[in-house]
Amino acid sequence: MLFLIGTKDSNIKNGFIRNEKCPKCQIENTLIFSIFRRYVYITLIPLFPVGKTVNIECTTCKNRFNYDDLSIEGQEKLRNEKLTSSIWMFLGTIILFLFLVYCINNYIQNKNSLKVLINEPAIGDVYNLKFSNGYYSTFKIDKITNDSIYTTYNNFDAYMPYDVDDLDQTENYSNKKVSYSKRQLLELYQNGEIIKIRHKNYSLDLESEYKIPITK
Repeated sequence: MLFLIGTKDSNIKNGFIRNEKCPKCQIENTLIFSIFRRYVYITLIPLFPVGKTVNIECTTCKNRFNYDDLSIEGQEKLRNEKLTSSIWMFLGTIILFLFLVYCINNYIQNKNSLKVLINEPAIGDVYNLKFSNGYYSTFKIDKITNDSIYTTYNNFDAYMPYDVDDLDQTENYSNKKVSYSKRQLLELYQNGEIIKIRHKNYSLDLESEYKIPITK
């Protein structure tokens, strides 16, 4: 996905500067102003405002002026202009904040639920593993006793965590059997080596931070 980042100006107010003479032609009540607020955007979604500019023009002599060209009284009048709310310019920031809150909350829920599954393994569960060498793979539970579980390891590895699910094919599991005590299984989880569990109709994934329904 391509993200475009830049700045834009939005006109937020226009009007006349009352009882102020034009710095050039000295005619009173001929100065009009336009106030623009600049904001940062990402792919056309506003993130936050970064400043404002004022354009001033005389309707008689057509000259344009800067804010500093006005008298002190004229500058004060512009400063006292009531500007409309620009909360929409924070739209992107609000969306990012809400998304961050959602991700954090979802991560905590998944982590708590994953710990429950670690303590209650079931036959058929598939575990996604992260090895110390940086590769990823899976094993599935074949048998469970009172204090141990028996697994079959996948024959293949993946370099990226999002490729691991594609390895979970029946033909990829062979006779590579490994048994763990339930305490050892918990230690794998605590050490961050177990990153995802697919259990019956859903999966819990700490790498992507989402709960992903499994369709059959």
